[in-house]
Amino acid sequence: MQTSPIIYIGLDVSKDELVVAYFVAGKWKKCKICNTLDDISAWLTKLDVSGKHFVLEATGPYSERLIYTLSTAGVPFSVVNPAQSRAMSKALLKTNKTDDQDAQTLSLLGQKMDLITYKMPDRTQKKRKEAFSALASLQKQEQQLKNQLHAFEYRVNPNPIAVKALQDVLASTQEAIQTLEKELNPEQDDEEAIRLIHQIETIKGVGKSTAKIFVTLFGNFQHFKNAKAFARFIGLSPTEFTSGTSVRGRSSISKKGNSKARSQLFNCARSAIQHNLSCKELYQRIMQKGKNGKVALTAVMHKLARLIYGVVRSGTNYNPEFALIKTKNC
Repeated sequence: MQTSPIIYIGLDVSKDELVVAYFVAGKWKKCKICNTLDDISAWLTKLDVSGKHFVLEATGPYSERLIYTLSTAGVPFSVVNPAQSRAMSKALLKTNKTDDQDAQTLSLLGQKMDLITYKMPDRTQKKRKEAFSALASLQKQEQQLKNQLHAFEYRVNPNPIAVKALQDVLASTQEAIQTLEKELNPEQDDEEAIRLIHQIETIKGVGKSTAKIFVTLFGNFQHFKNAKAFARFIGLSPTEFTSGTSVRGRSSISKKGNSKARSQLFNCARSAIQHNLSCKELYQRIMQKGKNGKVALTAVMHKLARLIYGVVRSGTNYNPEFALIKTKNC
């Protein structure tokens, strides 16, 4: 018996409304929905969701109500990187950018690509992820306040009220940072998070703070097909820009993805080239080829990202002997 093709529903999300577009019976169907939990639920209740797959962009907090409602309803949906939809729009030679056009592009993206069905993080991971987001913002604010106070030290007869105000805000910010850092610690009954942190820690060069951050951001890495996809997601995949004999762009990493994860891996890589034998050999081999230290260190960051993915998905601790054999065979 022939099954009906899946209908991919594109949803362009904004602060106030959702624009819906999907192709059925030879024509586009479109509608607009207010971005509220009640309106989204009412629309889904009226819609026959069987045989449909929903596609939306990752738009931070604006898409959270839609993701929550789709997950609660138990319907399949995918959350794609905005860069994917932009590339799809260019491939279709679209000259206009409107909400309707963006929703259509997302629908076509679902038809043409094998998208991963989104899996909702559990409540505990969601709370830690939100705490981490707030923590990153406050840490930036903390550094800005320290810089301002440092600048006041060089002023002649600085205004004591201004200095006191900055000091008070800094103290309050640091107190909030300590509270959020405690929030990132897994509870005693969160056995999976504790296990994952311990497994990541077995990689020499990767400390507990980095392990906590990666478990907070990515959980058990279920959203990634393989280590290569994970490295590409955090912006550590190599990029090349060459064509024929005339175009010879400089190769680099993509730097697309979570910058906090990359900065943590940078610090880990500096430690790993001293204490992790496989990373040390990789670093030295690249340096012997005449590459500069930054290129070699980036290669070590890429290796560490793949190792972290490997120990998490395999459920086993890091094996330095196996990693060393793999490095020599690279």
